[in-house]
Amino acid sequence: MSSNDSVPPSAADLYKRLFEVAGDLNAVSDALGKPINVLDDALKNLNLGISTWIDLNRGEDPSSEYYWEEALGYAKVGNRWGIALRTEEGLYQDSEGAKSEIWLFSDAPRALRIRAVAKIPLLLQKLIDDAEKTARDLRAQVSRAQELAQAINKTASELYPPKKTSGGARR
Repeated sequence: MSSNDSVPPSAADLYKRLFEVAGDLNAVSDALGKPINVLDDALKNLNLGISTWIDLNRGEDPSSEYYWEEALGYAKVGNRWGIALRTEEGLYQDSEGAKSEIWLFSDAPRALRIRAVAKIPLLLQKLIDDAEKTARDLRAQVSRAQELAQAINKTASELYPPKKTSGGARR
C-alpha cells in the first residue's frame, strides 16, 4: 500500500465524530432558540391575537406547474401563539393536494430557522401594519355592534318585561 492510500474511517469512528458534531449542533441550536423565546414572550404579552406572515423564499417550475414557498410568521400553532415557520409545496392546478407544514420557531427544521432570523425585523413591521389595520377595522365596527345590541336589548325588554312583585320590595 502506498503512502497516498488511506484507510477509510470505521463506522465506529464516524459515529463518534457524528456524536461530537451533534452535541455542538444541539448547543448552538438551543442558543439560537433562547432569544427567540424571549421575543415570543414579549409578543405574547401584547395579546395581539392576529396572525401574519411574510415570505422567506419561494420558487416554481413553470414546466410542471410545481411551486414551493417558505414563510416566517406570527401565528397560533396548536394552542400557542408564537413566531412560526411554514412551508408549502404543490401544483398550481391541484390546490387541494398542496402539502403545508407549520411549526413554532424552535420546532422547525434548522435550515429554515437559519434563513428566518434575518427577516424577523420585517415580521415585526408587518405585525405593526396588521395590528394598525385590525384596530381601524374594529373601530369601524363598534357603532354597528352598539346599534345591534341596543336593538336586541330594546326588543328583549319589550318581550320579557320585568315582573312586578306584590307586597313591596324583597330583601
